[in-house]
Amino acid sequence: MKQKRHHKILKILAESDIKTQEQLTDKLKSSGFMVTQATVSRDIKELGLIKLPLADGSYKYAVTKEEKNDSRDHLTIFSKSIIAIQAAMHTIVIKTHSGMANAVAASLDTFIGHEVVGTIAGDDTLLIITENPQRAEDMAERLRHTFSWKE
Repeated sequence: MKQKRHHKILKILAESDIKTQEQLTDKLKSSGFMVTQATVSRDIKELGLIKLPLADGSYKYAVTKEEKNDSRDHLTIFSKSIIAIQAAMHTIVIKTHSGMANAVAASLDTFIGHEVVGTIAGDDTLLIITENPQRAEDMAERLRHTFSWKE
């Protein structure tokens, strides 16, 4: 559960400016995670999150470079889980070995979450939804390169 919560925190930070632990706690609760502020505080420490200044003088939580590099390492690990990557209209379909789609999706959400409309994962299939067909083609090619996967 902790790993899923950590992935959700990273996804939340990629999608919005979170300025306080209370905001992060509320977002997690609205996503179905029953957490306390103490739990969120520990998660922030474990993930090595930092606070970055915003133009208005306030601060937001952000991922350190080290955490982003960990995401790349996860992508390398998951490259052997990929069976197929195919663009279809404004979506990308990634076929994985059984049981791997959610894990691949969690890493991709951290790596590309801010660049796509959303992701949906089942047991062995992951859908990435993009804004348009060209974006899907470009992203599929980038993922093939990232995963060193050949058609």
